[in-house]
Amino acid sequence: MKYYLATNETDIFHFGEMEEGSVLTTGQPKVFYFDTEQKLIDKLTQLTGDSNYYQDNLKPNDEISFFPPEPGIEDYLEM
Repeated sequence: MKYYLATNETDIFHFGEMEEGSVLTTGQPKVFYFDTEQKLIDKLTQLTGDSNYYQDNLKPNDEISFFPPEPGIEDYLEM
């Protein structure tokens, strides 16, 4: 498992975990990858100036939204 942060380094911070070998596609200009959750938290803290940003914005997997919805994503989420 690895962690990612897709961001414009100003006000958009999309983050989460992903399987090794997965490919992330994003419209954000910067993507960072981390070996540990703590390194992700440290980078979010650095960029946002908020040491609680990660915890305050963490969503369980069942609350993750896809915008716009991917075709067939409902079938994937039902698994």
